[in-house]
Amino acid sequence: MRISIWKMAGLVLLLALLAFGLWVYSQIEFVEETIATDRFKGAAARNPLLAAGRLAERYGAAAHYVPAYTKPPSSGGTLVFTAPRHWLTATQNEALLDWVEKGGHLIVSPQSQQHRGKRAERRKKENASPDVLLASLGVSINEEDSDEVETNTNALFNWLGRLINATPSAAQVIKLPDGTQIKARFNPKLRLKDLDGSSDWQILDSGADAPRRKDESNYGLSFMWGKGRATVLANLDFLDNAQIGENDHAALFAWAASLKKGQSVWFVYGSDVPPLWLWLLNYAGTVLIAAALLLVIWLWMISRRFGSLLPARSAERRSIVEHVAASARYLWRCKQGQVLYRTLCEDFYKQAFLRHPQWSRLTFQELTQQIALFAQASGVPQLSALTAQAVGDLLDTSRPRDEKQFAAHSHLLDILRNKL
Repeated sequence: MRISIWKMAGLVLLLALLAFGLWVYSQIEFVEETIATDRFKGAAARNPLLAAGRLAERYGAAAHYVPAYTKPPSSGGTLVFTAPRHWLTATQNEALLDWVEKGGHLIVSPQSQQHRGKRAERRKKENASPDVLLASLGVSINEEDSDEVETNTNALFNWLGRLINATPSAAQVIKLPDGTQIKARFNPKLRLKDLDGSSDWQILDSGADAPRRKDESNYGLSFMWGKGRATVLANLDFLDNAQIGENDHAALFAWAASLKKGQSVWFVYGSDVPPLWLWLLNYAGTVLIAAALLLVIWLWMISRRFGSLLPARSAERRSIVEHVAASARYLWRCKQGQVLYRTLCEDFYKQAFLRHPQWSRLTFQELTQQIALFAQASGVPQLSALTAQAVGDLLDTSRPRDEKQFAAHSHLLDILRNKL
């Protein structure tokens, strides 16, 4: 008995896969871990800025929460924008700056911290600002990233490093413009740079020497914009329910927002997602073009035909009339002819009352007279000789009928029903 080389190779591959599976199974250790998922309940579970709003209310301010941002508030106040802003259109960014110019106070963080991805990295390499709002204020992001080309192995290690660095970093000691030193959690690798030198104050690193030049990097910048103010912080993660109670985050927020009695504070923690077609156009335009080309090619391919048309197949199924006739013969053999005739009469009544609604209010004798008059005036030879008595015999379902009478009466009922 000879075994082909392909069967032998398949057997060897199967044994190798089994051995590999056993090795992986022996190296895996199953560990059970309990994860608490009910840290926040009620409104705090749905609103990540609820604690910050409670803090503002302690100062006498009115807190408002915006789960899906569409436009700035109708009145002035402070707008804390922690939601991702990459969904905002140019019109929405202009409306936001117009609101600040009329006297509002906007607190935001860099867009690159909120929406990091290949698109943002590509814009960064092209020396284009991915944040339209910060570009209008003259703020750039100084982030320590390597510009070297990554191989597959380096990309894997960098991804693991970003995953490890996603855990909360240690608190930084920062210096406020009045010289007060507080502790807050900022990303030490991300700084803000005032390109135009037009900021009113900066949040500095505590180790920085004074006086500090305005073109150096900071953790926070603030600008006068018309009658209002725009404050840019390196990140706003410290406002979350889980972090605002740590270090001096509450004091930093109260100072940056200038909380006071009667003030309106708006917390934006969600953005209005654009329509699906607009999202596909912005982020999947190449895929849509490729899909359209494939559709055109597919339509062109199926429109081509080679050779003559095949003849139509003959019908292999029986006509519905044959099934109805066979069912009627079966009921007649089972002594169910009276039931079958009663069904024909009910169908006739339904058609007659539908065509002549006034007949439904007549008695049986009056109905037979009206049907007889209608039959005589129809001009059909089979119906012209019908009298009221004959119509009564046709509609009488209680009298017995032999096979010939059943066929004749059924035929007359069918002609009469079709004539209605």
